Amino acid sequence: MRTFSPLLPTSPAFVHYQARRRGEAAGVVFGDRRYAYAELAIAIDDLADWLARRGLGSGDAIGVMAANEPAIVALLYAVWGLGAIVVPVSTRATAEEVARQLEHARARALVCDTKRVQVARDGAAAIGIPLFACEPAFPLHPVIVRRPRRRLRGRPRSPRAEALAAIAYTSGSSGSPKGVMLTHRNFFWAGLACAQARGDTPQSVGACMSALTHVPVLVSHLLCRIFLGSTAVLLEKFDVDSVLEAAERWGVTDLPLIGGMVFEVTQRADVPAAVRRSVQKVSVGGAPTPMEAKRRLAALFDGAEVIEAYGQTESTDGLLMARGTSVFDREGTVGSMNPHVHVAIRRADGSLAPAGEEGEIVVGGPTVMAGYYRNLQATRVALRDGWLHTGDLGRCDADGYFFLTGRVKDLIITGGENVVPLEVEEVLRQHPDVADVAVIGTPHPKWGEQVTAIVVMRDGSALDRDTLAAFAGERLAGFKKPRRIEFVASLPRNAYNKVQMHVLRQEFGTP
Repeated sequence: MRTFSPLLPTSPAFVHYQARRRGEAAGVVFGDRRYAYAELAIAIDDLADWLARRGLGSGDAIGVMAANEPAIVALLYAVWGLGAIVVPVSTRATAEEVARQLEHARARALVCDTKRVQVARDGAAAIGIPLFACEPAFPLHPVIVRRPRRRLRGRPRSPRAEALAAIAYTSGSSGSPKGVMLTHRNFFWAGLACAQARGDTPQSVGACMSALTHVPVLVSHLLCRIFLGSTAVLLEKFDVDSVLEAAERWGVTDLPLIGGMVFEVTQRADVPAAVRRSVQKVSVGGAPTPMEAKRRLAALFDGAEVIEAYGQTESTDGLLMARGTSVFDREGTVGSMNPHVHVAIRRADGSLAPAGEEGEIVVGGPTVMAGYYRNLQATRVALRDGWLHTGDLGRCDADGYFFLTGRVKDLIITGGENVVPLEVEEVLRQHPDVADVAVIGTPHPKWGEQVTAIVVMRDGSALDRDTLAAFAGERLAGFKKPRRIEFVASLPRNAYNKVQMHVLRQEFGTP
């Protein structure tokens, strides 16, 4: 089928361009095989033609549910080749979640890999849409799993840069997910900003270990590689031994870690010498990473640059990045502005805060979302005065380096004093017997709210509440010290490894 201009890197034509430019030198790796861009391009065109014959076309919202495998690359680009809109669906979603998300997105169909068929079928059936499936790797062999109630009559058509490329649902760490509307132009500028800030090259070999159905991961772990014609190593799930084996075999240069991955890697005594030689960049993001963990990464990968990144779905991808010595010279920084984006700190009255003053992080530029799908009220709250309001608290120093200090809505007010949970969490993580922790505010009859720590102990630990409270009291002002400490086996996390704070508030929201 004819595809639109290769000037848009989210176009199948762009994959053809990389096939001509890079030949057999690059592509995607899965298992024991490398799939060159030429093979990708053919699979994408064939799948797009197959979907078009089933009546899908321009402007249709189509759910995509697949793991990190060649199929997800083909599915994404095939949908974009139709001029349709991708609705990424987590592979960890339940049938009920699939149905709820796709019903809200008004999806015309769902496409998945064969490993996801049962959940996908139940989700599609619940809202009466067709389901198509394909094999995880090439040849894809697409099949009809659930037929449409009536014939679909969509037409493939080349979209404009301003057309919607995705409706990406937020992680829902603090409540109901919202559909973030992102255009092809958003993806172009986000990919360009990330690649330039990180110093990517066509020779880069990046590992893809986090779910590519999460937009910031999709952009920084996969699309950046395709935009430059470099190589992406796809891993269906995260396992330290498998990651290191793949890194050694394929010469991985870029190792992006998110959330809990950092802690699993840093528990290793060492890494193979071949991996230390090949890995040039180790990135962390998705959640605050303690300085000790970053120092441990620097020691394990002693020839690599440690990179800290910050971004969100509403900004398509990363906004800030700290590279090299700045990660350690400016402890706690999440970096300075990426190219092509604007980031500032705003006071509660809307004015811009001077250097060093805390306020809300706001964003401008071509990576900012078009809004929340079918949610005008939430759009008006998030997009105000020409800025995207992130809901994150932070400050910026005189040299342009930003520091996260918490979430606007997570602020705890106890006895008239403001407590930022992130600060308390960072202190508690310093205790050797604390494996994981989240801090919330819970009701208190005298102080209004009290600081409550939900703690996961390390295996074999005999940590008690008094010991941990005393540890915190030596390092925090009295009003910041947790008045209530609860021990749990694990923290509730969503598909993107973020702690579900609203779940903790529901469970521990009583004195």
